[in-house]
Amino acid sequence: MSVVVTITSTINSSPVPSWVNNNGDNSPSLRETSASFSRRSSKISLLRKKKKVCCGAKSTDDDYHATIKSLNSRGRFPRKSLGQHYMLNSDINDQLAAAAKVKEGDFVLEIGPGTGSLTNVLLNLGASVLAIDKDPHMVDLVRERFAGSDKFKVLHEDFVKSHIRSHMLSFLETRNLSHPDFALAKVVSNLPFNISTDVVKLLLPMGDIFSHVVLLLQDEAALRLVEPALRTSEYRPINILVNFYSEPEYNFRVPRENFFPQPKVDAAVVTFKLKHPRDYPDVSSTKSFFSLVNSAFNGKRKMLRKSLQHLSSSPEIEKALGVAGLPVTSRPEELTLGDFVKLHNDLKMSSSSLETTRAELGLLVVYLNKAEARDKICRAIQYGSKFVSDGQPGTAQNVDKSTSLARKVFRLFKFVNDLHALISPVPKGTPLPLALLGKSKNALLSTFLFLDQIVWLGRTGIYKNKERAELLGRISLFCWMGSSACTSLVELGELGRLSASIKKLEKEIGNKDKHQNEQYRAKLQRSNERSLALIKAGMDFVVAFGLLQLAPKKVTPRVTGAFGFASSLISCYQRLLPEWKRGKRKPDDEAISIMERFTSTFSSRNVLLRRTLSLRASWPSSIILIRGKHLVSCQKIDIGSASKLHRSGELNLHNPGEIQNRFRGYYSRKLDQQSPSKSTTKVPAKSNTGSLDKK
Repeated sequence: MSVVVTITSTINSSPVPSWVNNNGDNSPSLRETSASFSRRSSKISLLRKKKKVCCGAKSTDDDYHATIKSLNSRGRFPRKSLGQHYMLNSDINDQLAAAAKVKEGDFVLEIGPGTGSLTNVLLNLGASVLAIDKDPHMVDLVRERFAGSDKFKVLHEDFVKSHIRSHMLSFLETRNLSHPDFALAKVVSNLPFNISTDVVKLLLPMGDIFSHVVLLLQDEAALRLVEPALRTSEYRPINILVNFYSEPEYNFRVPRENFFPQPKVDAAVVTFKLKHPRDYPDVSSTKSFFSLVNSAFNGKRKMLRKSLQHLSSSPEIEKALGVAGLPVTSRPEELTLGDFVKLHNDLKMSSSSLETTRAELGLLVVYLNKAEARDKICRAIQYGSKFVSDGQPGTAQNVDKSTSLARKVFRLFKFVNDLHALISPVPKGTPLPLALLGKSKNALLSTFLFLDQIVWLGRTGIYKNKERAELLGRISLFCWMGSSACTSLVELGELGRLSASIKKLEKEIGNKDKHQNEQYRAKLQRSNERSLALIKAGMDFVVAFGLLQLAPKKVTPRVTGAFGFASSLISCYQRLLPEWKRGKRKPDDEAISIMERFTSTFSSRNVLLRRTLSLRASWPSSIILIRGKHLVSCQKIDIGSASKLHRSGELNLHNPGEIQNRFRGYYSRKLDQQSPSKSTTKVPAKSNTGSLDKK
């Protein structure tokens, strides 16, 4: 039976704790808060659900009055920007302390003590408490409240930016470490929801300082951390980190009615039992391990052999996956912590500085490449303006100069790309001359892009030495010209190798139609791409030659602009066209190929599996179950594990998802074409619950 408690009393009639600094009834802040609370009192009710998730026997109205009173003593109300939601139920504070098994003599870290209700519980249990809060008013409040306690210390800092390890070590200096039960401290906290992930990442690796971390988190976030489901969009690198450093446990849910102000979501208490560093999974370097994990999840829908190419070659990744007992088509959301540990160790990722730097730079390259398309578009505008102006003053020349400066923003830290390629291993089978030319190209281009940052600082006035900036500008252009020459030679060499390979393949194919051979088409496409790259490198050489004004009469600004504009168009074509083709791919062509592949894979012709056709690459893949002519249901699930589910007979979709309406008619048409019968395929309508029911 549900119980509703309605608060109708004013602040003056509420029990006031002795520690509150009451200035009397004539205090302006108290009068304002009392009147405000009286207006709201008739509207505020605290509802306890039939199923008592975490509430005890104590009433929350006294806790509410105490919270309002303590805030009023400082003229404060909860700040949304800090994510402040104060606990109204003192029983939950007791259960938080019980979850951490706090006892006399323990040392506890509390993040965001607020009004000190949880702090009071911890001190009453005999623990020493170090509190950290970002709000200076709350710091003053709890410092005044517990001024008489020698077991309490509060710091005014942002926990995410604080040096918590040094704070804890200094806090534990006076501690007696002779007893093994008191060797490690604990963390008990009612966290602001907006910093929960950052706090978890900071605290869990401190198994040498803390034994238990008990946090009050948003309920959905708690479930994602503790009970992640493989092959879903909820499975993330944070789940690998949590299981690497701790043993998480979901304790209980806390309804939103227990907070002031009331949040829009429920909360939950989670306990992380931290592992000691000697109990961590056996990896050569935690830094390189998490670089591997982050790199894998950065391309979540990509296969690992693609997303980890900047760490190792595809054959080595496929070999490591095989040794770990994983299919070569594995994706990151399919791997457990143990799988990632095996993969890391099989790839032999050492903890040397070079390997670690390579992994970190590779992850940075992925983010830097996101601005590549914008840079190429600005480059086309810049050289197009140079072609129009022909070096003469006017609007076109102003556009040329302003666009040149704007490009520097997109090219900030761009030298990291070629620096990463410079320290990465050369693909096996590459001839030594081509390998040396490739490394020279990377070194020269990285130098050019680095010096270009100094040139930009000189043009903006930040770097005052203009003469040196101009000298560095010419040196950078010479580096660009040299890298373009190296690129041309590399592309010529690779084209020669491809040409020999294509001729050899043509002899093997014989009289058959060579264009029907998939390997031949792939080599031919690579040859075309290499030819285009060779043309672009030659044009870049001419542009650098013109910008240096080595032959001003022959290579005029207009010629430089024309070659630069053509080179920019080639760059845009190389960068944007593949993405555009993937986004505009015809659903019919993709569906036919996928259907043919899966119908030949599975024994039952009545079961078709395919990915949801979508115009957005961020949508997760889906599995669609079709029996006969009826679309039974669909569910968000990874395609790679579908065959295992089918063979084991577990292909039962209990939680059907929603198929986009734009594709429903399409499924019907395709099934009619695939089915030998002429009957019409019936697509079930969506029920009120969002699932697809069979007609």
